[in-house]
Amino acid sequence: MKNKLSKILNDILTSSGYNVMDSSTADLIAEKNGEKMYIKFESRLDRSSIENFSRNISDGVGLFVITGGTEQEMVANARRNGIMVWDWDELAYQIGKAVLADLEEKDVDLVQTEAVDSPQENYIIAEDNTFQNNMFVTSVPDEERNSTLKPAATIMNEDTEKITELNLKSSPINITKDKAISIARPHLGNVSGAELKFVPFWKYIYSLHSEYQFKSKIIDISGEGEGFINAVNGNTEEFVLPKICNSVQVEGEYDIRSPSLTDSEIREELLEKIIDEHTKDVKFGNTVGEAIISEHKRFKPMKDDISIKTELVYVPVWEAKGKRNSVEINASTAEVLANPSDSDVEFV
Repeated sequence: MKNKLSKILNDILTSSGYNVMDSSTADLIAEKNGEKMYIKFESRLDRSSIENFSRNISDGVGLFVITGGTEQEMVANARRNGIMVWDWDELAYQIGKAVLADLEEKDVDLVQTEAVDSPQENYIIAEDNTFQNNMFVTSVPDEERNSTLKPAATIMNEDTEKITELNLKSSPINITKDKAISIARPHLGNVSGAELKFVPFWKYIYSLHSEYQFKSKIIDISGEGEGFINAVNGNTEEFVLPKICNSVQVEGEYDIRSPSLTDSEIREELLEKIIDEHTKDVKFGNTVGEAIISEHKRFKPMKDDISIKTELVYVPVWEAKGKRNSVEINASTAEVLANPSDSDVEFV
């Protein structure tokens, strides 16, 4: 089936003006107008395939074509990693649309970067770190078929400025671009502009409880905590965010950064950090005759004693740019970030 499906998509994409290539990264690469779409066929999704595919896409958008059933959780996981998913029904629709366009000698785009002013069409935004407002076009009247892939709506305000509602788990945008520039001026002097980006963070909550007995004493090790780890560069952050929502409205252009650290990677780091922080050195004293004997023992929690819950969330950040350097402002709290949110950000 995979070979037949690959040939069908190859023919349709080619007839629609795409340059189609084979690749070691994906099953197909379709390129048009300088934009690349990496296509990979899977019978069903799992975390490993999602993470591997996401990690290997650096200059385009990714698309999983699922030939079998898959869990909604995996579909959501793929979307959080910036990869779109077509199930069997969506695939059939896209193939039919391309065939009809070919019969009518019309051009059709499966990937486009500009919004189309049509109230009859829905748009699913690809969450990648390269293109701004990349969209897979889909017109799906069947509400049930959209149960796993919720569209992002695009509307216009009175000043015709585009407002996009992203289906992204994010804190809200509470400060405007102009406000961000005014906050940055004391740090930069002249500010040439500001760009909005959504930076992924792993939010974590942990708790632990361990008990050890040494002679007649019980050593209790308990604790809990929470925090954020930057999923791009691994920096640990301690900030309080407003309520995290399942969608966020964006005015104008934006960029969505892709995470480079996986859930399993940050869990291993967290476990080591929590164990170090909660390790206890206990001093015991005992009297034998007239002599006082001191003894030190070290107790540390075991990994099985620690419970960690993680969640990938996005934080909107304004990057205000000066002549040489830049300043980043948390768009939810208006705080100037002490650590760079990206590996390529130059701070003052």
